[in-house]
Amino acid sequence: MPLPAPAELIELAGPDAEKFAQAQFCNDVSALAPGESQLNAWLNPQGRVRRLFHLLRADETRYLLLLRGGDAVSILPALRMFVMRLKLQVQALSGWHWAESSTAAASGEQTFPLALPHGRTLQLQPGREVSGGLPWAETLARDIDAGLPWLPDHALEQLLPSWMDFARLRAISHDKGCYPGQEIVARLHFRGGGDKRVPVCLASDTALDAATELRDEAGGEAGLLLQSVQTSAGGWRALAIVRRESAAPGTSLRAGDAVTQTVPAPW
Repeated sequence: MPLPAPAELIELAGPDAEKFAQAQFCNDVSALAPGESQLNAWLNPQGRVRRLFHLLRADETRYLLLLRGGDAVSILPALRMFVMRLKLQVQALSGWHWAESSTAAASGEQTFPLALPHGRTLQLQPGREVSGGLPWAETLARDIDAGLPWLPDHALEQLLPSWMDFARLRAISHDKGCYPGQEIVARLHFRGGGDKRVPVCLASDTALDAATELRDEAGGEAGLLLQSVQTSAGGWRALAIVRRESAAPGTSLRAGDAVTQTVPAPW
């Protein structure tokens, strides 16, 4: 998996920023106080995840979306279609960087902390790279062990929130009002049937970078590979979304030319 580019960041700014975000995104935006963040997502009408992101309330009228996969510019026209008469500006920001770091910002630096599961923190900063940040491979390995996805292009608008275990990640609210895809998500949540696929960890002795589709031993479609990283022992570890019947630890799955096995998930 290639090294991450500088932050893919979207800004919502204006008196109606909260109203817009609450109506469009699947988590409870109104619960955020200035300076707080949450995992959130924008879904399409079929309930599939268009973009997964960290949503930071920078102040009373300004929100920042740090995308976990997908570029910012290409999604702007679709977002702006819903601005209508709201007092709001939606734009992509450039020149920002992020890294996982527990180091406090130096005096005078403008840095925004973004909360991750298990007490981890991402630092988001304009203008320069974050000092003291962990290497990308280490952050990615921690994300895989937490079942926290980055969505490659082939996974955009393909996956339901329940397949990525959004409830466990606290990336969705089933009690808030309407948003795109909410009817389908609510039906699957309250009536069942939304858990046909689940996140799993995979292990392999060979590289998994080029693989996007997973196959079972009979050659049938089993799931999608999301991200992978090489371990210190030389093997590979990956996060994938697979059919529930392929999720049992020890199940062999093929990712391109590589053979992988599902392993007990740390989460």
